[in-house]
Amino acid sequence: MNNYVTYHLHSDLSNPTVSTGADSTTKYKQYLDKAVELGMTSIAFSEHGNIFNWVQKKQETEKRGLKYIHANEIYLTEHIDKEKGLIRDNYHFMLIARNLNGVKELNALTSKSFNREDGHFYYNPRLSFNELFSTSDNLLMTSACLASPLWRAIKRENKQVLQSLQDFFEKNKHRMFLEIQYHLHPEQVEFNKWLYQFSKEAQIPLIAGTDTHSLNKEHQAARKILMMAKGATYGDEDLFDLTFKSYNELVQMFKSQNAIPEDAYLEAIYNTNIMANMVEQFSLDSKPKYPKLYDNPIKVFKEKIESGIKSRNVNCLSKEVRPKYIERIKDEFAVYKKTDTIDYMLLQTNIIDWCKNKGIYQGYGRGSVNGSLIAYLLGITEMDSIKHNLNFFRFLNPERVTLADIDIDFPPSRRQEVIDYVANLRKIHFSEIITYNTIALKGAIREVGRALKIPLFEVDEIAKSVYKDDEKGDVVNQKYRDKYAELFSYVDLLNGVVISIGSHPSGFLVSPITLDDNIGLCYTKESKYAVSQINMKELESLNFVKLDILGLANIEIINDTCELAGIERLTPDNINENDIDVWSALTDSTLGIFQWESETAYNYIKKLLDKETIKKIKVKLPNYKLIDLLSVGNGAIRPSGASYRDNLAQGIFKDNGHEGLNELLYDTLGYLVYQEQIMRFLTQFCNFSDAQSDSVRRGLAKKVGTEQYLGDIQNGFFNFMKSKYEIDQDRASELLSSFLDVIRDASDYGFSVNHSQPYSYTGYICGYLRYHYPLEFLTVMLNINNDDKEKTAKIFEYAKQKGIQVKSIRFGRSRANYSVNQEEKVIYKGVGSISFLSSIVAEELFKISTENYNSFADLLFHIHLNTSANFKQVRILTSLGYFDMFGKNKKLLAIVDEYENRLKNKNLKEETKQKRLQLIREFESSEEDISLGVKEQIKAEIDYYGYEVTTFEKSPLSVFIITEINTKYAPKIRLYNLKSGEVLVLKCNKNDMKKNLFGELSIIQVKMILERAKRRKVNNEWIDTGEKEKYLSDWTVLR
Repeated sequence: MNNYVTYHLHSDLSNPTVSTGADSTTKYKQYLDKAVELGMTSIAFSEHGNIFNWVQKKQETEKRGLKYIHANEIYLTEHIDKEKGLIRDNYHFMLIARNLNGVKELNALTSKSFNREDGHFYYNPRLSFNELFSTSDNLLMTSACLASPLWRAIKRENKQVLQSLQDFFEKNKHRMFLEIQYHLHPEQVEFNKWLYQFSKEAQIPLIAGTDTHSLNKEHQAARKILMMAKGATYGDEDLFDLTFKSYNELVQMFKSQNAIPEDAYLEAIYNTNIMANMVEQFSLDSKPKYPKLYDNPIKVFKEKIESGIKSRNVNCLSKEVRPKYIERIKDEFAVYKKTDTIDYMLLQTNIIDWCKNKGIYQGYGRGSVNGSLIAYLLGITEMDSIKHNLNFFRFLNPERVTLADIDIDFPPSRRQEVIDYVANLRKIHFSEIITYNTIALKGAIREVGRALKIPLFEVDEIAKSVYKDDEKGDVVNQKYRDKYAELFSYVDLLNGVVISIGSHPSGFLVSPITLDDNIGLCYTKESKYAVSQINMKELESLNFVKLDILGLANIEIINDTCELAGIERLTPDNINENDIDVWSALTDSTLGIFQWESETAYNYIKKLLDKETIKKIKVKLPNYKLIDLLSVGNGAIRPSGASYRDNLAQGIFKDNGHEGLNELLYDTLGYLVYQEQIMRFLTQFCNFSDAQSDSVRRGLAKKVGTEQYLGDIQNGFFNFMKSKYEIDQDRASELLSSFLDVIRDASDYGFSVNHSQPYSYTGYICGYLRYHYPLEFLTVMLNINNDDKEKTAKIFEYAKQKGIQVKSIRFGRSRANYSVNQEEKVIYKGVGSISFLSSIVAEELFKISTENYNSFADLLFHIHLNTSANFKQVRILTSLGYFDMFGKNKKLLAIVDEYENRLKNKNLKEETKQKRLQLIREFESSEEDISLGVKEQIKAEIDYYGYEVTTFEKSPLSVFIITEINTKYAPKIRLYNLKSGEVLVLKCNKNDMKKNLFGELSIIQVKMILERAKRRKVNNEWIDTGEKEKYLSDWTVLR
């Protein structure tokens, strides 16, 4: 039969593990489609040194009716002994899994090869000869390409290595193939001849390898371009045809090479089928893989629930209310038991309990888990789902086919501690989850432009013309495609090509089974822990459990503010959610208010919480809570809320054509905002169970499922409307058709009240703390946003509006971070964030500030002997006014210089030290008490704070100092007002600048600022944006 099996095959997933980063531009699915086109029956992917995406490759292969063969062209090294000194020999060799045990063995070996600590990984992931020699019969082998240790030993006449390899091959001839290739390179011809002879002598079969790296000639050319862009070359590249071959093409290639007899290479080609037949097919294990921490999980689960009933005071509820909670607990427990998710809930509980013992408090809840009362009792969430009317079946139902999924927000500064704890839990196998970094359109343009030696300014122009299209993604103007046809012929092939790997920023894999053999692991340069070699979707398809350990700054703000204020941590259970002053303050500013800080969101909340809007709503809903309105607003500010956003903000109710439907959506003013409302419609109006309603919701969200359930929806709705409202089928059909359209629209954005409600509490509690504890709240915000200049400026501005002073650093007041001074009712800036300073130095200086010092010289003496502060750090602090209680900064800087000249050496005799110290004291008393000049002062603040601080009361309002000039495009000037501290960023005409020159730190008097229409280049045409921008038009340079 004229067929063969391609087994030596590289896709772009080889790129991350080859030294050049440029091995292929072809996607594995393109190879699969080609294999189907050619009538092939089996295929293997043998990436260089990795098994990336192997599960998806298997799934996609079998979806096309082909047999999947698991392989890896491994890198080999003679030894991995770091004491001997690692060598970069990195030979190539082929391993193929013969069965499921072989898959696991190959995965485990591949995982081991990525170890960066023990000598395995050195430029590439590698295995040692000894590890190869220890492989089992579950792995088939081929001798691979010219980079094989076999050819290298022949070429270098290394008889010892050659003999050891030959002995190993002969001993394992039942699983060994000698790989011939058809390439025209003289060494390949010579190697084929040697292999042919050795095959006859040792009775080891030949096999035809292709070493395919490209789908076709176009892909091969694109590969060459990528290599040129990366500055890589393999030498004699034109003698290697690395494209995908049909059977007839393969035969012709060997015929043209004419290295060995025809019957020998035909048999070698046929042996690819023999090899494939030796491989057993295997199934993937897709059973749920919940980690198991306890031997008797049901008993532990019950105990934890009982404990939660007491800690959450459910046992103290009234006789009328308590049964509702007990009934809900029983119902949920039954679902947890049936879905086998008890172990998962216990894992989450274990993590949260550990966190609380360490003083790490998570967010109030994120996502659908807030619908679980048991999750609240276990402390996983802070949302009482009965009190807040949240839906459990949105989180979990007996018919759900996907695993339970809980996302948890942690304070960002403590998040790594949580990750480390989970990673080291006994009975759990842990890893990070792989992601792939690809060449984007702009990057592809730059890479190809570099390879084709197109002038940089032209490439830059083309790349900058790339814009985002809502449907197509990144696109480029057609005129560039027409003008640079050759460039884009390669760009389109490189766009989306994988070039490196990373790991998911917040998702982590936890498993009850080992990962190195079952899925394969690797490491990236940045990863702290091992990384899976299969991605998130593959893990989900195998029902592995992913933990989302996220960081949310607002949770840290809440936690730290409560601690700083000395109050109990605020939660939805203990907060006064009806504080009118707090709600009113949200319309003044949304600084620090979770999800509402953007200008668009702020403008909307002003309308939503307007007194007239609330008044209208209260007419129809007298008991309507503002926290619920905030939750609805959270849905409205999303892009998908556009259809009802404005009407909602005006308190306008929507009529859905029938009182029953209006009542269903009463809480959201007649608008379908939440997914749970779809579920409620199905249960109340269509006689669906809770579990069925969630299945329909999920189908709608994925654009499938309505047809499957449409008959039941119709029948249930018609029966309900007839029995309850006596509505005939025609009218019911009309109502249903209209409402299903509303449901489909709502399904596009998938917003959940289970998620919105706790996030709304997060926002409100931020507002509560900001209103009642502004000093503490702003101090915490400043510390958390210390590296964000723009945010820091906004916090400063808000503090100023509220009459709160944020004072500059001061000895005896400032610590490492921003801190509250309760006596003065002010905030002091921290020292630790200043350039070249550290938290350690800051705290050392604060500690010694309690002593009395008669002079600055005495303080310097104490600092020099008792802290780690160096003279550079002391000078920085001095220039910023930290020691101003001892005098003005220019004088103090002179004293620092004098001190360093006389007492820098700590090893002087005590008598000498004291004499010199006295001379410095005398110098201090004689020095004139003066400050740095304006320019020197502002420069010091920019250099060390990153922004200006000092203002000069006597300076005219029209006088500014220029702190930055950006001339990359149209000149942009940053000006700091020396009187008010106001910062302006103005554009300036280049010709005007030439006539009246100024530079950075020039002090100017601004005479005129003009507004001009703002223009933007779109599709290479300048258009008016409708906005205005300010220009510096006239000025006088003062100095």
